[in-house]
Amino acid sequence: MMRKRIFAAFVCLCMMMALVPSMAYANDTVYTGGLCEHHTQHDDACGYTEGTAEIPCSHEHNESCGGLTDPAACNHTHDETCGYIPATAGTPCTFVCEVCNPQDNGNPATPSDAQPEECTCETLCTGEKVNADCPVCSAEGAELDKVCVGVASMLPVTALAVGEPATLYVGNKQVISGNETTYWTTDNSGGLTRVENANDNSANWSVRYNPTNATLTLKGANITGNYNQYYNPHTAGIYALCSQDQPVALTIELIGENTITGNYGIFLNAEISTSSYGTNATLTITGESNGSLKVSGSSSYGIFVKSGTGNASVTIENASVDAKTTQTNSGYAGVCVQSSANATGSPNISLSVDGGSLTASGGESSDGIQFVVGSHGVTSATTSLSVTDNAIVDARNGGIKASDSSMSDLSDQIKVSSGDGTNGGIVFDGSTGTVYGDVELQDNLEIKSDETLKIPDGSSLNCNDKLTNNGTINVESGGKLEGTPEDNGTITIAPTITTKTLPNGTVYTLYNQTLEATGDTPITWSLASGSTLPNGLTLNSNGTISGTPTTANTYKFTVTATNDNGSDSKEFTLSINGETKYSLTVNLNGGNSTTAGGQYTKGTKIQIDAGTKSGYRFAGWTSSNGGSFADASSASTTFTMPDRNVTVTANWKKKSSGGSVFFWDLKFDTNGGSKIDTVTEWEYSTIDLDEYVPEKEGYKFVGWYADEDLTKEIDEVYLTQDTTVYAKWEKIEEEVPEEPDEVEETEEPETISFLDVEESDWFYEAVSYAVENGLMSGMSEDIFAPNTPLTREMLAVILWNLEGNPTPNDVAPFLDVTSDKYYANAIAWANENGIVAGYGDTFGVGDFITREQFAVMLYNYAQYQGYDVSIGENVNILSYTDALTISDYAYPAMQWACGAGIINGMGDGTLAPQGKATRAEAATMLMNFCENVVK
Repeated sequence: MMRKRIFAAFVCLCMMMALVPSMAYANDTVYTGGLCEHHTQHDDACGYTEGTAEIPCSHEHNESCGGLTDPAACNHTHDETCGYIPATAGTPCTFVCEVCNPQDNGNPATPSDAQPEECTCETLCTGEKVNADCPVCSAEGAELDKVCVGVASMLPVTALAVGEPATLYVGNKQVISGNETTYWTTDNSGGLTRVENANDNSANWSVRYNPTNATLTLKGANITGNYNQYYNPHTAGIYALCSQDQPVALTIELIGENTITGNYGIFLNAEISTSSYGTNATLTITGESNGSLKVSGSSSYGIFVKSGTGNASVTIENASVDAKTTQTNSGYAGVCVQSSANATGSPNISLSVDGGSLTASGGESSDGIQFVVGSHGVTSATTSLSVTDNAIVDARNGGIKASDSSMSDLSDQIKVSSGDGTNGGIVFDGSTGTVYGDVELQDNLEIKSDETLKIPDGSSLNCNDKLTNNGTINVESGGKLEGTPEDNGTITIAPTITTKTLPNGTVYTLYNQTLEATGDTPITWSLASGSTLPNGLTLNSNGTISGTPTTANTYKFTVTATNDNGSDSKEFTLSINGETKYSLTVNLNGGNSTTAGGQYTKGTKIQIDAGTKSGYRFAGWTSSNGGSFADASSASTTFTMPDRNVTVTANWKKKSSGGSVFFWDLKFDTNGGSKIDTVTEWEYSTIDLDEYVPEKEGYKFVGWYADEDLTKEIDEVYLTQDTTVYAKWEKIEEEVPEEPDEVEETEEPETISFLDVEESDWFYEAVSYAVENGLMSGMSEDIFAPNTPLTREMLAVILWNLEGNPTPNDVAPFLDVTSDKYYANAIAWANENGIVAGYGDTFGVGDFITREQFAVMLYNYAQYQGYDVSIGENVNILSYTDALTISDYAYPAMQWACGAGIINGMGDGTLAPQGKATRAEAATMLMNFCENVVK
């Protein structure tokens, strides 16, 4: 058994020698380090005294100490002579120091090594009952939460943070003291002095270390690295080292302004030695109360985080950190995140800045930020930089670089992103900055004369009155710049296509659509390589897609907008629909032609032929439901298809019984007089026209004429073919309205008496015409209200007046039109004659009429009167900039109204089809209608 104990002590000593390969033991060496696992507190009971600069502690460690794990623990030697065996994982030591830690009660049934490692006595102390035999707990002033208080109350206090450093050297001090939170002050030279009996609320500390959460708090601290061969061999301002096979994690909390200097500024190390490793290395720096940190490495890195076999990461949260190296040689950086050469698998090397800022600066040949990937055993690695919550990473001095341990450049593999936060951030890599995600500046930012800031696709920057641009801001396609920077530099904006979708089109119907994009002009539009527009359409360089689609299909194509700063491409889907087809039925009525019907779209011209019919002569074509014939009297002609199903019929008249005599028609065109029915007689019949006398109110019938120009008067017709005769009239002078009425109208008493209509007004003539012809009247005796919008029922009444107030056949079928209203008969008449429709079961009484609705009602009224409305068919109204906003149902009416001179533009190149028609505009359109259209 004794040999096993001696061997175990030797193994322990070998392990310690391996962990600290540079440690040397000399007779004159004084060691004043921390506690071993057998001691929870050093005090007078074990003969311990704290070393000072003048008086070292009373125990000197030398070669006679044997297997003592912590040679500074107390002033006596632990070795095989006292039965000491070092603790191993899962097996507590069997020895209890009789001076520092009396425990063994000599009872074999309950040996001391069966106790939990956290215990210090067989009989445990509690807050209510103290073991009087324990020299630690029973001592006067003992703090039970730091000594033997039993398993139940001890565990929460002594549980350490995952990855707590085994060594944490700040300036010239190792700040870990067991499980105790320690407090320190810093002096002008950056050294630390322990503050006894301090707490979180004390004012006289600037450094605090809490082992429970592995958090080092700096409060206005000034720290300078101090060399120590055991704890701080790298002379870092802050040096944290892991335990074997364990991660190392440290959180640095900043309060106020703090400064750290050293050969390394901050060194977080999970590589114990070249042959001994921990796992992950994680450094987190957080800010509180505008916390900031300036950290500098004079011969190496400002911040250096190095993993062992695992991942390495630096996270900055809501803090302002300025990290730099003053080392001018290459290979160093203001911030370096590195996996060791013995890392395995796929380590993640990351730097995250969440709020606040990081300024990372290199020396003359060194880098601002550096990611280094260990090459031995690494199959792949991720190097990532993320910015969130409006953070700014500034590596303008030195840039950002990634490499493996052999210094092969991996910079193109750095993944930079805006993380998963609501807002992203800005990253400067040398003289080029890039906005990631959506950013609203929180602090002032200047783009210098030789620098560029890019805002790429999907990112936006809100200046927030904090941006000064003396260089160049490139807003790339899809990027967005909000606010106006103080600008002495250049802002370039690449195109961003803003048109979301294209309206679907119809074959054989004019298509006209202009694509839109933001960005510096001029912008040139083109089709991407391999893209094809629908048949019949073309894309202009100005972005207009126009033409007449000829093939119904769904097309996908990509367009590109380009200016001097870049380009943007977007794919569109455009469906070209076939026009609705309607049925044409051809009733030859016995004719021997092969002409048949079919399915056709509106406007299609179909050749029809009636052929011949034995014993009959052709008497013309008729249609059951609209459409038009090129020549209805010809057996062979064309028929133009309407927008509905239709039947055309060939009509025949029987020859005489002998088969050689035809029947011919005599038709009477009374030119506005009373109707006279067609007369049908045998061929070679003579018809006396004196028997046929029409009537026309206010006119005297002069006679019948053989031609429309009324130049050849006739009194009989000898039938050899179908014949039409035309009536001529003379106006009866005595039936003309009395002279006083005409004088009253010519003097225009109503128009000139209106207080709001003057001769200098553009609408004066139109208002005068409308009033004197009874089309409109004033709103009162003195007021015409030319700028008041016209309502739908008002126009119905005007057209009804123009027609002579005919009595409708039935009441209006609208819920908002009752028979007691002044406009009831007008709306009923207009509706039953197809002049105006309502909105379903309502008419829309009181709704202001739009310019396009006005045109539709006039168009329908003209058709009702039989006037020629074809004048607008060839009129191109696309010269008006808003022609494409005309409603589909109103397009033919607006085209006709423009062609007939009824509606003119607004003077600014627009038609304003949805604009409200004022009473002055109504008077103008009515006058134009009466003068240009009415016969």
